[in-house]
Amino acid sequence: MDAKYFPKNYNESRNHFREQALALKAQIGEWKIPGQKDDDLYVDHAYWPALEKPQTLLVVTSGIHGSETYAGAAILNMFMTEIFKNVDRKNMGVFLVHALNPFGFKHHQRTTEAGVNLNRNFSVSGELYKTKNEDSARLHQKFYSRQPVTSDRSDLIQSIEIKGDSIYFGDISLDQFTKSVSPGQFDGPENLEYGGKALEPQTKLLIEKIKSIMPLYQDVVGLDLHSGLGDKNRLHLLTSGSDHDLHPELFAKLFHQKEDHDIYAFTPASTEGFYQVKGALNSMFVELAMPKQRICTITMEFGTFGHSLDEQLEGLNSSLLSHQGRYYGFATKELENKIQKNNFEKSYPQTDEWRNAVIAASRGLFERILKRV
Repeated sequence: MDAKYFPKNYNESRNHFREQALALKAQIGEWKIPGQKDDDLYVDHAYWPALEKPQTLLVVTSGIHGSETYAGAAILNMFMTEIFKNVDRKNMGVFLVHALNPFGFKHHQRTTEAGVNLNRNFSVSGELYKTKNEDSARLHQKFYSRQPVTSDRSDLIQSIEIKGDSIYFGDISLDQFTKSVSPGQFDGPENLEYGGKALEPQTKLLIEKIKSIMPLYQDVVGLDLHSGLGDKNRLHLLTSGSDHDLHPELFAKLFHQKEDHDIYAFTPASTEGFYQVKGALNSMFVELAMPKQRICTITMEFGTFGHSLDEQLEGLNSSLLSHQGRYYGFATKELENKIQKNNFEKSYPQTDEWRNAVIAASRGLFERILKRV
């Protein structure tokens, strides 16, 4: 069964990634990530240069949200076990990254130990950290409780009003709330989707590495592996919402939406329940691109929440409570365990049905796009 590709924990996953990459004669490297709680956390990467004339660079990154690394690590495992042997490396280079957020992977946290969402932290110029998300600040002030969690229903959820077929929190719709808060903010980690004040160690090191490799290639295809948003057991292909991360000709060559509908759904950031992201990993490639270099960067998001209004609300409630508890505590240990277990399930459903669906969709996507390169 494809569920066999999923790791048991961070250490097992890390060791297996390195063993596989070495067996396939990769150029491997590691970046040690400093921390207060752990002294043995690393981001590992593997690179296979094009053998003759470099044309296309395929970059696959996993674990930018720590608790989502189980799916990402499993996909990398499958890729090196099944897909890699069939890659025509004459003109293609391959770069894989395991567990960009090792702290979050080890401790089942979405963010880093410092509370940074790494997928809001990528800014080559640094200008992003000066921006203000006034809507996010206003909504946190209105709906976010800064005290210990005492209930399995957040203050936001308790303020629900039904207007027609839509859900509102006061005068704010669910979709408005999502699209205001989710893009990120740079004020502090106590609020949701904190992007930091500067590059985190692993984002800085990844930028430097990609900057050294990218100029060799004409085309760059980036796939960033996630789990959470979207219909359960369904692969959604997402963009950051920028007009620059999908070169139209390269995207059309690789992704045939009608033909590939059995494998994935292409879901624009404007879709209800989804959102534009600031400081996303995918934006790094655009900032680093040279003139006439073609960039096609996609987020592979394996749905766990479901997409009905009730399921979206449940996912939002779980995320809010887990985040609130991390910074302000829980009234009881029993409540903490219940909320954290439920929140982890949103990143990693504990069913073979979901695990098998993740691998089957990933296998199908890699097989099709690699034939089209």
